[in-house]
This record gives sequence, C-alpha cells and structure tokens, in this order.
Amino acid sequence: MKEMIPIKFGVCGVGRIGAQHCRHFVSEGNDYAYELVALCDADPERLQDMAEKFGGKPCADFGEFLADPQMEVVIIATRSLDHAVNAEQALAAGKIVLLEKPIGVTAADYQLLQRLDRDYPGKLFFMHNLRFQPAFMNLQEILASGVLGDLRVAKLCKHHDFMRRNDWQMRLDCGGGQLSVWGPHLIDQGLQLLGAPVREVWSDLQSILTPGDADDQVKMILSGTNGRVIELEISNSVALPGPSYTIHGDRGSLTCDQDQKTFHLKYLDPTFRWPEARADAGSPVSKGYLGADPELPWIEETRKVTPETSPWDQVEIEIATHLYNSLRNAVPFPIKNADALEVVRITEVVKKQNLKFQWIG
Repeated sequence: MKEMIPIKFGVCGVGRIGAQHCRHFVSEGNDYAYELVALCDADPERLQDMAEKFGGKPCADFGEFLADPQMEVVIIATRSLDHAVNAEQALAAGKIVLLEKPIGVTAADYQLLQRLDRDYPGKLFFMHNLRFQPAFMNLQEILASGVLGDLRVAKLCKHHDFMRRNDWQMRLDCGGGQLSVWGPHLIDQGLQLLGAPVREVWSDLQSILTPGDADDQVKMILSGTNGRVIELEISNSVALPGPSYTIHGDRGSLTCDQDQKTFHLKYLDPTFRWPEARADAGSPVSKGYLGADPELPWIEETRKVTPETSPWDQVEIEIATHLYNSLRNAVPFPIKNADALEVVRITEVVKKQNLKFQWIG
C-alpha cells in the first residue's frame, strides 16, 4: 500500500462547522491523512477547547495563524461576509485554501473570487460538500441507470422545522438569509441536475416568521438550455414538510423523504416501448381516458439510501478524501471552480430580482 503523506492544515473559525472539519479531517481509518497544526478563532475559550480536543496551535490573531510555516492548507470557516476576503489573505500568504460556503455573499465577493481563481490556479478549492450527500449521489446513480428516462423536471426542497429562527444567520448585515445559508447547497445540486447552461432564473424570496430582516423562505426556478426545469425551495415556515427530492422523467418519477433515508419510485417496465400513436382531432374514443393508453406496465418500489450513515459525516469524509487525492495524487477535484462561481452568479441574479431586501454590497 502506498504510504499516505499527511497534509498539514489549519482551520480558521472553529464554531459549529469548523469543529466538524477538525473532527473529520483528523479522524483515522479513512483513505486520507491530515495533521491539524493550527487553529484560529475570535473566541479564546472555544479556541482553547478545540485545541485540546484536536491538537494544533491556538492563534487568536489571523496574521499569526497564516504565518505558521508548517501549514499547507487553510480551511476558511469564518462568518459568511468574511469568507472571500479571508481566502484572499490566506492565498497571499502562500497557502492552499478550502473555502466554506457561501463562498461569496456580495457582488464584490463574486468579483474578488473570479480574480483569485485566475491569479492562484490550483490553490483555491470550494466546499460545496452537500453534492456528496448519500441521497444525492444515489439519486444521480438512479438517473444514470435510465429507469426514469430523460429528466425533465426536478424539485429540491429543504424544509426546516417550523420556527422563528433568530440567530445572526437571519440578519442581512451579517451575511445571513436562507439564500446564503442553504441556497448554495441547493443551487449547486440543482445545477448538477440541470446539466446545461442556465437559460433563465425566476425567484421569489420572503421573510415570513423570522424576527430578523433576512429571507427565511426561498423559491427559485432554473431553466436550462436543454429544456430541463429545476425548482428549489428552502423554508423555515412549512409545517408539513414535503419530499427532499422529487424527480420527473419521461418514463417515471421518484421522491425522497425529507430525512433522506428512502426513495419511492414509479417507472415504466424497461422493456416497454410506446406504440405508434397520434393525437386525433375528432371526438374522444370510447376506450381509455381521453384517448390515452388504457394500461401501462408500471413498476413501483422503495429503495433505501446507502450508505446508511449520517449524511453530515459522509460529506466530510468525501470532501477530505477528494481534497487529499487532488493534492497528493493529482486526481482532479470534482467540484469545479467554475461551477462554484456559477452558484454565486445565480445568487446575485436572485438578489436583483428581490430588491425588497436590503442586500449588503
């Protein structure tokens, strides 16, 4: 077996998400090897706690953190409005950057990230890790199998608990709102399913329950140049959650529960071929409904999502594996920078369509 050379890394921002990165990147028994050498955070108590749990030198100062000569990779998991600027600082210090989403919140962030992508080729990576959720990966495998035929319409939903969310992520001056919080995840997944350049974007954002000034309800439709339509919905105000995924192809449909544990499929027998037919301008025929084929050979089934593990653990393992293989084994990173930047571009389009919100920048 080829020896794994550890990647020495640091994490800036060791809150809820940063702590997850620390835990999974240093875990053993996976097909990668990392060594945590430095941590940075504005909260001294939290910083010390994370250093004791996972190792690494605690740094309260970002400049001191970046000056660590051992550190090869920096994971940026600071507050949303700081992501792009912190990435620029880390790249200028000679580090490789893995940038947490949202990779950019403002139009200025988008322009900066475009420049950084040009100026630091092979040094900037984006953490759109939810494309590695087991359910989404299983979904892509089902579509590739052809049982649903050609994908025509897909609906992706993240229905949170019905609640008045009131943390900083519901404040626009902090870079909050569901367009920034969960929007990048669903837009990225939607673009993967769209499989073609975006032809048109429609959106409507609302603030329904939150006492903050940000959006807690997002509705978006992306249409592709290939004719596919992707509908996205994120909400804190749905009391009866719908499916996480709904897929309609020209040979069947699929849904996946919000807990992403089970798929429900209904599709035509793969051996079935439509007989020759034409739409008749005359009176409806006596057989069949509205002249439709009277019987179709349907197959209905349920499938469990695999692997049956925590999706939050799995996406961390996947992203750590892909980054390691890219840096140590020259395997192309599956999240293309152009795809991640397209997510930010679409977000900017949506903001311009919803000027009732006082967007930052």
